[in-house]
Amino acid sequence: MKLKDSKTEEVILEAAKSVFMEFGLYGARMQQIADRAGINKALLHYYFRNKEKLFDRVFENALARYFQNMEVLLDESQPIIDRVHSYADRFIDFLSEYPQMAIFLIKEVSLNQALFEEKVNRHKKEKASLILVLNQGMQRGEIQPVDAMMFFVNLVSLCTYPFVARPIFKVVASKNGAQWDVNRNLALKESIHEFINNKIKPL
Repeated sequence: MKLKDSKTEEVILEAAKSVFMEFGLYGARMQQIADRAGINKALLHYYFRNKEKLFDRVFENALARYFQNMEVLLDESQPIIDRVHSYADRFIDFLSEYPQMAIFLIKEVSLNQALFEEKVNRHKKEKASLILVLNQGMQRGEIQPVDAMMFFVNLVSLCTYPFVARPIFKVVASKNGAQWDVNRNLALKESIHEFINNKIKPL
């Protein structure tokens, strides 16, 4: 029996990530992934039996990357507000790499919340939580009182919606003589940092 090669698998996963992030789970085709990886479809199916299993692997890798980025919240050598700024920057960078991820997560949770929580628990470090860090900061007297849950909701919305609504914003921009490229728009990060500075105040 032919052994699977780790380099070929890595090439497949990179190709699959680019196709899935461009077309989504349901719009992507295995032939597109095979073509982008430079292999034939039979070899692709040898490594991954179907599109769903391949997407699940890409999704697992994305979750691992996201929670690795979140670990900046645990760096207590930095003030809380600096950690929040770093978290926001890394979140935007993550969404730039996985622009379809926000939409997929909504679908994933609505279809099977228990399975999603199981996947999250495999990667998440318990204390790497923005809400927990903010609550601890208030308890220690490091920051002024803030609704940690509402702050989290607002921050995630500010980071994700530009990617979710990217097609709409591109149309609006073009009709008004402007351009919209969320992956290169430094103003997005600047507006998010302004929001953070307005909401998180040191004591």
